[in-house]
Amino acid sequence: MTRPILVVAFGTSIHTWRWLQLVRGAGRPIVLLPVVLLSFTHDQTQPELAALPEIGSAAELERLGPNAVAIWRPRSESTPDELPPPIALDNRDSIVRGADVAEAVRALRPVLLHSMEVQWAGYACLRASELLGSACPPWLVSNWGSDLFLYRKLAAHRPVLENIARRMDGSLNECARDYDILRSLGFRGATHHVMPASGGIDFSEVPPLADLPAPSARRRILVKGYHGWSGRAQNILSALHLAAAELRRFQISVILASTGLAQAIRCLSRADGLDIVAEPWEADHKVALQRLTESRMMVGIGISDGIGTSMLEAMAAGAFPIVACTSCADEWFESGRHGVIVDPHDTGGLADAIRMAVADDALVDAAAGPNRHLVERRWDRATNRMDALEIYASMIRSDV
Repeated sequence: MTRPILVVAFGTSIHTWRWLQLVRGAGRPIVLLPVVLLSFTHDQTQPELAALPEIGSAAELERLGPNAVAIWRPRSESTPDELPPPIALDNRDSIVRGADVAEAVRALRPVLLHSMEVQWAGYACLRASELLGSACPPWLVSNWGSDLFLYRKLAAHRPVLENIARRMDGSLNECARDYDILRSLGFRGATHHVMPASGGIDFSEVPPLADLPAPSARRRILVKGYHGWSGRAQNILSALHLAAAELRRFQISVILASTGLAQAIRCLSRADGLDIVAEPWEADHKVALQRLTESRMMVGIGISDGIGTSMLEAMAAGAFPIVACTSCADEWFESGRHGVIVDPHDTGGLADAIRMAVADDALVDAAAGPNRHLVERRWDRATNRMDALEIYASMIRSDV
């Protein structure tokens, strides 16, 4: 049997699907082990991932062929790992166990273990590494936005991150800043150049800017509606209230809003006379891209992030990005020229950035071309596929 690559990742994530699309078809099977038990019963499952064939043995995988992409269904009978849960999660009962990862490794004998994200996937792979010992294959860790930048500051999590840093064999980061963080945690393994967590997109699916309305002609503002352990959408609503007088000619769409935030949106609409609505979640990601091609700007902030995919999509679609300094947006564009980078706690400063993007047609139009060129160069699926496959090849031992 051609030995597979085992990817431990969210089974509900567009990032996971895009990554699997990036690396599939390279002569080795790819097996996804979802990090959330029974994740495909969730009503926001990524439909392409849910359609993948399920396997429970190496023989079943072999029958699918050398370029197959399949799901390994983890069991739920094993004891939850005694590790601190991710922020805002009460316990680890719903997260895949290290014993389940170890069982998949023993059954499939993968040439590479790849955890995409740290606190859910990486922690389980850490426990699996401890259980497997020398039988553990090379372990590549994809660090997403907040995995190191935020969690290293938390007393319960830092020792776990230090243990991961010592055990992992290779690192793939979204942000250059995170390599310094990893080294401070004790990492001495292989490093690779930065790459967005999703790997890349097919730009043939995104209309060229010449086929779209100029950003200055668009009358939609897109807001990322996460508010919780990291996202600060309530701060964005406060900024919209401060800038309301300049925004009444725009339609403001808030995506991924919680029930509580949707209520706040309705209050803001009534109080300030704004055309603002909470948009429903869409399984078809093309709808999200369509919204951005109609948007003058995209606003998304939080206390911690990496290179937000919504920001990259906005840059691809010509929407002017306004994001937080707690991301690594400064590794992608110049604030005040190609977008605006703000302090997530400075509501007045955020309101000023929104006002500027509304008032300055020349600014938003001039940013669109360079932003599109940059993401076409650094977030293109075809280009990043070659890099990703080279990273995989460098991590796989030569004797397999």
